[in-house]
Amino acid sequence: MPIFDRFMPSNPKFAQLAAELHYLKTSGQGSGAAANIDKVTVAMEELRWMPQEFPQRYVFINQPAYMAYYHENGQMTFSTKAVIGQQNHQTNFFDATIKTVEFNPDWGVPQSIIKNEMLPKLKRDPAYLDKEGYVVTVKGKQMPSAKVDWSQPLDNIGVVQPPGPDNALGQLKILFPNAHAIYMHDTPARGKFASQDRMFSHGCVRLEDPRGMAAAVLGNTVDFVNQQIAGGEKKDMPVPEQMTVYVAYFTAWPKEDGTVQYFDDIYGRDAQTLSAIAATSSSRAQS
Repeated sequence: MPIFDRFMPSNPKFAQLAAELHYLKTSGQGSGAAANIDKVTVAMEELRWMPQEFPQRYVFINQPAYMAYYHENGQMTFSTKAVIGQQNHQTNFFDATIKTVEFNPDWGVPQSIIKNEMLPKLKRDPAYLDKEGYVVTVKGKQMPSAKVDWSQPLDNIGVVQPPGPDNALGQLKILFPNAHAIYMHDTPARGKFASQDRMFSHGCVRLEDPRGMAAAVLGNTVDFVNQQIAGGEKKDMPVPEQMTVYVAYFTAWPKEDGTVQYFDDIYGRDAQTLSAIAATSSSRAQS
């Protein structure tokens, strides 16, 4: 085997991207192909960061496509629209292991959201959280939000939204422990999925069809998922077979038939990768 080939991912997606790159460079499209050449170049580099081959079962989230896909036995068997992080709350590029589906979750509000989004509303209406059904605790003791001294350190205060159809996480979430505290979840804000650019979250991935994804990772049916939700109780259910989720970022990615789709570089990350590639190439040329 040529030594160069040892560094070439055996993933079929890499070969499809390489074929696309060759076509773009030889098709005579001129400057019109330049942007797509850059996207394919970045995609081929980023694919090196991933496994040589994808496992038999996995979930793939492509942020620029605003989509999440479930794959089994080499085939994409389920897909759904996704909402990802806002520009100032970008979703990360990483992989993790799916371990649990939580039905009827509560939502422990992050301190950043309490500070930046809830405190201004509480200044206008101290009973705001009580009216919205949140549970507020101070040093572990529950009390009405109107009676809380919000000038004290937020470390003392907890705000939790109980389970229910209006919960910010909807009626289920899919957990894959990671350093970024990101997970997939349902949402009551269904209208966001009609938008072309779906950057609305604080970093987590909202799914248009979370019940379908939950059924897929549990190896069960949507009817089964509906039954768990109908009970109304918060319930953690381990997946019977742990699998990897790839929370990825590809502005060029082959479809199932091998044709390459292109997406906007919504977070402006491709330029950074291209700069790194150029710097590495320059360093190697000088050595």
